[in-house]
Parts: sequence; structure tokens; C-alpha cells
Amino acid sequence: MITTKEFTEFLKDDTRQILALKKANLLKINAIDEETNENIANISYICYVDFAIGATPLSNYEKTKLIGLYDKANQQFYYHRIYSIYEFTQVFDKVAKEVGAISFKDLDRMVKKAIDRRLNSIYQETFIKRAIECRTDSEDEFKKAFMDQRMEGFFETGTTVYGKDNEYITDINAYDYVKLVNDKEYVSELVNDYLSSEGSFYNDKTNLDINIEKYINNQVKLKVERNIELNDEDDIILSLLKNISRVENARTVKVVYEQGHNSIDLDLDVDELKNCNYRSLVSNNYAFPSYAIKTRRGADDFTEMFRSKDNPFGYILVKGIKKVTYGRKTLYEVK
Repeated sequence: MITTKEFTEFLKDDTRQILALKKANLLKINAIDEETNENIANISYICYVDFAIGATPLSNYEKTKLIGLYDKANQQFYYHRIYSIYEFTQVFDKVAKEVGAISFKDLDRMVKKAIDRRLNSIYQETFIKRAIECRTDSEDEFKKAFMDQRMEGFFETGTTVYGKDNEYITDINAYDYVKLVNDKEYVSELVNDYLSSEGSFYNDKTNLDINIEKYINNQVKLKVERNIELNDEDDIILSLLKNISRVENARTVKVVYEQGHNSIDLDLDVDELKNCNYRSLVSNNYAFPSYAIKTRRGADDFTEMFRSKDNPFGYILVKGIKKVTYGRKTLYEVK
């Protein structure tokens, strides 16, 4: 469809504005300064057009998509991947790599890193530190959220964390990219625009206000979590679910359960166990509901056997779980 050589020649040729492809055209359009309406020297938009102009009766319906910018002075192409044009994109990815294209995502990251630096500088100011120190929050609520987060995290499989990028919605447009390529100092203006603009339609808080509030909340949360004390039942819940989660695709585990002088073997549904949140376990006196038992009859028999004044609904008390196995593998055992 397109070769690296012909694309490179197209970029460097000042007299060519159109590169004809089999089912499309590439256009090279001078970038215009929106304030002066004059050409920005050495910067061009490179666009993809669905149909060759003048070569099809559908030419009135052509769709132009920006695929990048070309900085002639530095002979650098900046690439914007278009996922909707599958056939072209698959081929052009190779061309972009061979010409040493810089992704628009790299420009986004540059702006986001600059926002990070500005915000982190603000976070060190005295009024932010004082706000964190003066906050008093319910440790109980933090503990519930802390435990739920840990419990859910055990069962998150098949995910790889490469390092979370901050989700700053910067709304950078094509003209902003042109100005950024033309003058790297423009990044400061983009940072100012982001921090001073409103974060949503629902309130008049700026992105600066929103990020400061988020930072304070996170720091308060960390301060409380460092001092959270887990009781015996908390430790049992985390140990149980963590060990069960390590068995991929486990649907059922076998449990030895004891309460008082009674003992029973149970088949528990793993999905029912992992779907229990900490709040429900605590409100049930640190117990899993009996419907976690694989069969309805088994649940009825269990409830009948272990219902008591202290356990009126016949739930599966976490302290009553003495051993958990999956096949021949012991996942948890009280020594």
C-alpha cells in the first residue's frame, strides 16, 4: 500500500501535497497559526483521505483523518495511530517505525509529566500539609474499604500493571500538538490551561482544586491505613481468600468446619466466597452466608446443625473453618 521510501520522499518534497495510494490519498497541509492566519514555518499536518480526490463519484463524502505532523526543520514525523482504518494502519505502523516517528502519546506524556511536576510542587506547600494533619476521618470506614480492596485484589487474574499513568484529561487538540512541536516551552501554557479549567460540568471546581482534594484524601487514607489493626477474624479472611485465589479456575473448595462439638465437611462455591464483601461479613458476625455451600440441601443441613443463639441464621463462621483443600492441595489449615 505504501513504502517507507515513498513516504519519506513525500514528506521532504516541498512541491508535493498529495501522495496517491491504492484506495486513498495522503495530504500534506501547511499548519496555520490560528491567531495570525499565517503559515507556521516547517510544520505540516499529514492527513489520510478515504477516497482519491476526483477519482470517484463518492469524493464528496471523503473522510479526512489526521495521522500525524511533520517537522521539516528537524526532519521528524509525529504519528497519531488511527484504529478505525485497520488495513492502512497495519501497514503504516511499520512505515512509522522505520522513519523513527514519535507517537502523539509521547507528547501527551510530556504534558502529563509537566502537570505532575507542577502539582507535586504545590502538594509540598504548608497549607496542603496542614489540611492533611487536621483531617479526622472514621477509621472504621477506611478499614472496610481497605479490606474490600485487598479481598477483591486477590482474585484479579490475567492483569499486568505497567505503571499507572495519571488520568489527566488535558483535551489537547491538533493545533496544540503543532504548537508543542514548534515550541517545547508551550507545555507550560498547556499545564496552566489544564489546572485553571473546570474539571466537569457538574461543579465549578478547577482541575487544580480537584487534584488537591484527591491528593489530600489519598494521603489521609494512607495515614489511617498505616495504623489499621486487624483482628483474628480479619487475618483469617485475608489468609483464606488469598490462598484460594492462587488456584486458577477453582470453582469449588472442600472445607472442614467445626463449631462446638460438631464437625462437618463442606463443598463451598468459590464465586460465592469471593463475592462477599467485608461489610457483609462483619455484619454477619464475621461469617460467610450458608448459600456459599454448593448444594441447597447441604446449606439447609448445615443451617439446621449450626443455628444457635449466637449464630441465629446458621452462617459459616470464619473461626469455624479449620481446613480448606482443593484436590490434594491444602490451601489453609489451622495448626
